[in-house]
Amino acid sequence: MKFKGKSFIAIVLTPETPSDAWFAELDRIISRTPGFFIDRPIILDVRGRKMPIDELQDLLAGLAERSIQVMGIDGVAGTRLKPGMPPSFGGGRLASDVEVPEPQPEASGGSEEGEPETPKTKGAKAPARKGKSEGSSDQPIRVATGPVPDSQSIVITEPVRSGQSVMHPAGDVTILGSVSSGAEVIAGGSIHVYGALRGRALAGVSGNDNARIFCSKLDAELVSINGLYQIADDFSGDVLSKAAQIRFENEKLIFEPLA
Repeated sequence: MKFKGKSFIAIVLTPETPSDAWFAELDRIISRTPGFFIDRPIILDVRGRKMPIDELQDLLAGLAERSIQVMGIDGVAGTRLKPGMPPSFGGGRLASDVEVPEPQPEASGGSEEGEPETPKTKGAKAPARKGKSEGSSDQPIRVATGPVPDSQSIVITEPVRSGQSVMHPAGDVTILGSVSSGAEVIAGGSIHVYGALRGRALAGVSGNDNARIFCSKLDAELVSINGLYQIADDFSGDVLSKAAQIRFENEKLIFEPLA
């Protein structure tokens, strides 16, 4: 049996009082960028707060109502937690801030020197939320946002580079270039990549199990349809580095080569 380690950037949420105002700020972020918390590891940090367990339970319920799934709680002994609560979690160290996008009209001109280009639907930076990681990564998470077109689909004409994210929970996403390792594409519908898919592709995030993932070359780190995941180590060998489609059937991900 082999045990493998893998580093992830987790978003750390630190509740503030009054809780109504804190939840209102979360609602503002969700309304502005509906996919921001989708399929991201979330840690709830309550260190030093001496929060009653019933209050913590209400807090978790409020997050669950917003489809924010907490994977662990930092600052509470596991013996205090009730059955069904996320486990006690600690030992992480602060990483780069996770950028929360602030929509604004698209600016003219290119990107600043040293900054990777983002897809056409670029979002501006806003006050950040802290991230936590078990590994070492200083790459901020970039979120692509913008108004939803009438067609309920978007087309990205540039490659999606490492550290960039394209989020479109309302419909299909088509990438005319490649998706680099460390990048991610999140779509409510299907994902079409006309180049190599090396990052993460999460289709059907709005509950659409008819969504599919198409790519000209499958070298992805992770794929998901409607919340069902599969990592690269578990991909079928006959589709690796080849044109492929991935679909959801009977609670399984089906990998098929494209002629």
